[in-house]
Amino acid sequence: MKNSLPAALLLFTLLTGCQKNALVSPDAITICPPAPLVTRDSIYAGTYLGMSIQDSPEAVYAVIQTLRQTQGVSYLNVVSNSSSDLTQLRNRIPLYQYMLLDQTKGTDSGVQITLESGQVKSLYLNSGQPLTQWPTNAKANASVRLGDPASALYDKFVQIRSQREYANKFERISLLTKDLSSAYDRAMSQSPQWYFTHATGTNRWDEVQVYFRDGKVSHIHINHYQG
Repeated sequence: MKNSLPAALLLFTLLTGCQKNALVSPDAITICPPAPLVTRDSIYAGTYLGMSIQDSPEAVYAVIQTLRQTQGVSYLNVVSNSSSDLTQLRNRIPLYQYMLLDQTKGTDSGVQITLESGQVKSLYLNSGQPLTQWPTNAKANASVRLGDPASALYDKFVQIRSQREYANKFERISLLTKDLSSAYDRAMSQSPQWYFTHATGTNRWDEVQVYFRDGKVSHIHINHYQG
């Protein structure tokens, strides 16, 4: 499966030398044996990069937003952030950079949508085929097109889902990459894990995995890479 990911996510994909399989549940983290992992640290008490064990998700999100300036963090992946209820996503869609529409079991015809600066930047099928609009031959109000404002996507999704041919692509709507310039999404608190990467030096990167349990940070893993 070819992923059209935001730049930082693409960097991490290249760093780990693997991509997600289109037939794997999109809310699962797929990390192949990475190139070269130097060491791994685990935090079960105290604070790391301003994130404290037992912090709430909302507090952690505020900290990660500050890391854009201090650590160069440009994205945040949210695990298991999926829904089959389109109506619940009306106000949430514009808060994300990257989303995936697909059947419950992943398919090559699942649709990957990347947003940038509040507009649709790219469209890909899971097969790797680039698109300028989806569905391909539909009218403007019933298709997602490059350059569409994020605020228009919900109404377009409603129109597309009403077509029998495409309704199954809304069985699993995954909001995978959070736009850190946008407001906190309270539904993120249901995720068991968030993760992000940032450069720590020349050809050196850290991947930070934040785990939650009972609505609080339970522990943090940090993978240190050098390439």
